[in-house]
Amino acid sequence: MSLEIYLNPSASSWRYTSPNNKPDTKSQIRTFHSLLPSYAPTPLYPLTSIAKTLGIKQVYLKSEAYCLGLPSFKILGASWAVYRTVLDFIGVNLNPSGQPLPSSEEIKSVTKDKRLENVKIITATDGNWGRAARAVFVSEHMHPTTRELIGTEGVRAEVKLVKGDYYRAVGQAKVFGEEGKGEERLLVMDMSWEGYERVPGGYTNMPTGYDTRILQQTGGGGEVTHAVVPCGCGSIARAVTQYFKDAVRVRSGAKVVAVEPDSAVCLQASLQNGEMTTVQTGDETIMCGMNVGTLSSSAWEVLGKWMNASVVVTDKEAHQVVADLESEGVEAGPCGAATLAGLRRICADDSAREGLGLGSDAVVVLFCTEGKREYEAPT
Repeated sequence: MSLEIYLNPSASSWRYTSPNNKPDTKSQIRTFHSLLPSYAPTPLYPLTSIAKTLGIKQVYLKSEAYCLGLPSFKILGASWAVYRTVLDFIGVNLNPSGQPLPSSEEIKSVTKDKRLENVKIITATDGNWGRAARAVFVSEHMHPTTRELIGTEGVRAEVKLVKGDYYRAVGQAKVFGEEGKGEERLLVMDMSWEGYERVPGGYTNMPTGYDTRILQQTGGGGEVTHAVVPCGCGSIARAVTQYFKDAVRVRSGAKVVAVEPDSAVCLQASLQNGEMTTVQTGDETIMCGMNVGTLSSSAWEVLGKWMNASVVVTDKEAHQVVADLESEGVEAGPCGAATLAGLRRICADDSAREGLGLGSDAVVVLFCTEGKREYEAPT
């Protein structure tokens, strides 16, 4: 088996059960997103010719190329995180039992609260997440075009360039948020650490509903057997894994595979070591949104137990599948397209393929987390 593919021997066959004291429910998050302007379910594309080439029954791609006006899934997490942080700041509590659900009137009243007049949202990002904030810390390795998009978004965020990787940018954002003088600074992140677990979590809505459409397309004969998802700090991988491993789901048995860039293999290192492990990231990758050397702590709690495998891909592989998907009429950036690169790598490895049960009857869904964007093609 290739060293770039790791099957997790600790992946439990039993199902994930959400804790009873979880502060925010899926229904609250789903309702919140549905009330935002331009919200609509994102498209699902069948990749029949690609499935045939790989020798499997069917491949579907769940595209987040246009999500709430941005070319990325990140706005799902960012919008909820900002809302959640602001509620905490003004002292409004959501009932852990699931009530009350947010309403459009409640959301509008929050945005007009006078206590927010001097508030500045602080964050760190390797990509689209930063377009929700006023002061954004970014790694020096971020593509200039991405930095420019953040700096010109809406209220024109202040972009602070950090020497080092994404994790160093997170550290500086945390310090800056704590040092505010004369203004309120609210830190909003999609990764968690000890003492900061409640705000991240808005991605739970992304996987919802796609499987119903697959069953409709196939007349009920297309139950998903495998899901492939990108992994940076692990927040979206966590949401997808929880969805497929949820104890309340009627169907069961689907395997989940995470795809990482070869510049940052923190999940694979953590799975191999049996504990959350930080790795040194590479300087540059076209999969910049995944160039993260440390997992979110809440993500590791789920991925360490239920993620079935991690597969590592290169920039050249990601770039190739961007072009291949475009020929299929699907626009994708390299982070999102990386899931197809990961699937191809597994299908080319007999041992990994057998270990994951990826046979001719497999139905695979690829989670494509971003639309087409500018980057420098690898040579």
